[in-house]
Formats: sequence, C-alpha cells, structure tokens
Amino acid sequence: MKLSRKFVSDYIDINDDINTVAEKMTGVGNEYDSAGKLINASNLVIGEVLECDMHPDSDHLHVCKVNVRDEVLQIVCGAPNVRKGLKVIVALPGAELPGGTIKKGVIRGVESNGMLCSIAELGLDHKFLKEEDINGIHELPKDAPVGEDPIKYLELDDEVIDFELTSNRGDLLSILGMAYELGAIYDEKVKDIDLTYTQNSENISDEFKIKVETENCQMLLAKKVKNVTITESPEFIKNRLIASGIRPINNVVDISNYVMLETGQPLHFYDAETLSGKLEVRMATKGEKLTTLDGIERTLTEENIVISDGKKAIGLAGVMGGLETEVTDNTKNIIIESAIFNPVKIRMTSKEILRSEASNRFEKGLDPIEHIWLLKDLVIYYKNMLEQKLLVD
Repeated sequence: MKLSRKFVSDYIDINDDINTVAEKMTGVGNEYDSAGKLINASNLVIGEVLECDMHPDSDHLHVCKVNVRDEVLQIVCGAPNVRKGLKVIVALPGAELPGGTIKKGVIRGVESNGMLCSIAELGLDHKFLKEEDINGIHELPKDAPVGEDPIKYLELDDEVIDFELTSNRGDLLSILGMAYELGAIYDEKVKDIDLTYTQNSENISDEFKIKVETENCQMLLAKKVKNVTITESPEFIKNRLIASGIRPINNVVDISNYVMLETGQPLHFYDAETLSGKLEVRMATKGEKLTTLDGIERTLTEENIVISDGKKAIGLAGVMGGLETEVTDNTKNIIIESAIFNPVKIRMTSKEILRSEASNRFEKGLDPIEHIWLLKDLVIYYKNMLEQKLLVD
C-alpha cells in the first residue's frame, strides 16, 4: 500500500517529515520499503523557448534560447517537439535527476547550459506516461509561470511511503484506514467524510434488477449515473492515483479507483446499455468462459464467483470485470456495482487466475456495516464532479 501525503492530508494533519512518519508507523508494526518524494529531482524551473534554430552540425538537434525569468539560457535539445513559444521544464546546471547530474557542456561545438525535460526524465514510471511524454519534452500549458517550480505547478510535489503490510491489516488498505492509524499514533482527530448528497426521485429498481444466487456474496448494491461524458480526470485525482501506484485512464475508471483507495471498498462500473437491465451474482459453471478486461479469455470452475447479466458471466467477482461490458469513450449511462464477497473464494480465484488491487482488498475481508455509506461516498464524488462540470453533462 502506497500512502500519499497529499491524499491522507484530507483527513488528518501531520507535520512531521515523511521519513519520521514512516518510522513512527514502523514503531507500531507497519514496516515500509521506501519513503520520499514522488518526483525526486532538484533545481528545476519553468522556462519559455524564445528562439529555436537547427543545430549547425546536426539534422535533429536544436539550439534554443530559453527564458527562465532571471536569465536567458542557451540549451541544445534533441526533442522532436521543441519549438519557439513552448513552455517547458528546464533542468538547470547542477540539477539532480534520476539519470544523473546536469552539467554545462558543449554538444557538437555548441554550448549548452541545462536540459529541457520530459516527464520520464524526472523519474516517473513509464506506465503513467503518455507516448508524447516518453518521446519528447513535456509541453506545459501556455499560462505556466516562467521561473516557478514545475513540480509544484504540476501538483506532483507529493511524498509517498510504500508500506509492506501484514495480511491481518486489511484495514490499512485505504487512505482512511491509514489516517486512523496515524491519528492513534499522533493523537490527532481524523476528519469525517461529508456524506450529505442529493439524488433524483427515480428508483433504479423500476428499470434495473439485482439478484444474489450464492451464499458467497454477502451484499450487493447498485447505483445508476446517467448522461456521463468520458474525459480526463482532474489533475488532483490523476496525481493521487499516480502517487498510489495506479495509472489514470479516464474520469469514470479513475473515480472508481480513487474511491477504492480512499475507503478500501472496490467498485466496478458497467456500461448500462450492455446489461439488459439485470445484474446477478452466482457461481460459475465448470468450463464457463469469460474474457476479462485485460483481453484474456479465462476458463472458470464452480469455485469462482461471477457477475452475470442473467445469461452469461460478465465479470470475475472481486477480481476483474469483463471486456464485454467495459466503459468506453461512447458510454453514456453507467451502473455502479458495490459488493462484499467471500474472502476465501476471492483468495482462491486470485491465486488461480489473477491478482488485482480489488482482490487484494476483498480477500482480506470488508466490513459490511461500513459498506452502505461507502457507496454513498461515491455518490458525493459524482455530485461534486457534476457541480464542477468534470464528469456529467
């Protein structure tokens, strides 16, 4: 479990440095692998490319004049997307990057005083990056303030502790759980989640049915969200997912993962139009086939819990959803499924077929009393997204 300082700060105020926090958590039995900044790079600044000319002795290098507020630097850059007027991340001479120290130098006879950076060169794992961030320098928005810290501007100035939790501490597989642990250590009160929300008068039961046909599902709840627009998530959501080790995808998938990280309750989202008005939980039949979201066809047994549309399996319960009902760019209406499954069955399935962030939480057991208000928490996020015009038209 990776703990983001920014994420947990929503619920508790801790002023110690990140290494002290990690050591105090270890003192109560929660060991950690690492603690430090999300982006471990120094001496960076936002710059603006004032001039960009071809290098006299190269067919792919450019000689750039870059304004960093206090001075204009000459920097040789080989990125294909560098151009005049671009706002960029500049590593000044002496900057410490994961790849080494940036020094003044001469590149094919031309002096260069720093480096224009991609996000990859700052040390962020490639799984979080777009193709353009790997193949070229990062392009900052036009309003990025020249001379300021680009890491703070991008809201990537987070700190992370990577914990190695014992199997009996499933309660710590959430930001709220971590907040309560820290609250006990520091004798600080944990802030409550605001559970006030509104919803329309429509009853989902009038158009959508849920059914449980196995004792291995303790609880099944569903909500429907209409008129969704699939787009990118707000930066704070994307950055907190990255700090937690999860790749951002789109606003719908991301909010599902965000709530899971925050509360410890996995959720699954379906394109409502693919479900024929029904969700049921049952045990798989021997040899039943299911293609999961990773595109792999799975052969199931009677020991696997599945989600069904009443005719066929559409999800491997507690582990991964099915490809056939996934949320796509064309999705307009969504069914949110929240459930509690037999942790032993989920553990057996995850060992046999696939481990996931969801199965890691389900197999350690979830609290059914907390389950009901956790789904309400998701509704709050949708309400907030609606008000900010970030999720729903």
